[in-house]
Amino acid sequence: MCLRQKAGAVQIELSATRSSSQCPSCGRLSSRVHSRYWRTIADLPWEGIPVSILLLARKFFCVEERCSRRILTEQLPGTVARYARRSCRSSEALSSVTLASGGRAGARRARKLGLLVSGSTMLRALRKRSLPSAFSAPRVLGIDEWAWKKGHRYGTILCDLDQRRVIDLLPNRSTETVAAWLRQHPSVQVVSRDRASSFADAIAKGAPKALQVADRWHLLNNLLETLVRSLERHRHSMNEVCKQMIRKICGSASCGRTWSPLH
Repeated sequence: MCLRQKAGAVQIELSATRSSSQCPSCGRLSSRVHSRYWRTIADLPWEGIPVSILLLARKFFCVEERCSRRILTEQLPGTVARYARRSCRSSEALSSVTLASGGRAGARRARKLGLLVSGSTMLRALRKRSLPSAFSAPRVLGIDEWAWKKGHRYGTILCDLDQRRVIDLLPNRSTETVAAWLRQHPSVQVVSRDRASSFADAIAKGAPKALQVADRWHLLNNLLETLVRSLERHRHSMNEVCKQMIRKICGSASCGRTWSPLH
């Protein structure tokens, strides 16, 4: 093990010491070393300073004569994935930041922590993470749009609100696409959506028996808009009441000033 400082970062030089490696094709263990090569792996930062690992890895001969793979690369499960340039724990940390903050905002936060990565890289790594192949039939479904490219192209995101996770992404937000997905999942009983008419039509066609409800944000936004409209009708009366209250508190009309509770 060798530790050095290089270009504003900490570099750790390591070498693999396992006596053998398993062939991914036939499963046989092999200890016949073919060659060695260097891998550069980004790791979690130390006190905000970027850390990279210079790993001396090995290639082995496969000892199984009938195996189609003659040379195999040493695997380090739990440390770094195949072809990865970032350690497993660093990738998990970046995934958590991306899920919490998104691409650009997540990249800015990651840089402050010492993880040097762009927003596009964070989103690309997140997209590579496959969704679970098996999931229970959704009962309460959340539907909303998401942007492939903001202002130009949009898709549809589908969430299981009982399990609080994304279950599918649709390439567009058309009524036909969403309705077809709902027909394939008859277990849906409740659908939470925004006020888009295309989603309402899709639910009516694909899941006519499902109960349509407004999602939390639009429910609160509708309440706020209704409250503002109600108060606007009584602006004059509210201003008069406020003036009287100010006169009573200050003891004279000179202390008061015109004030509206809506501003």
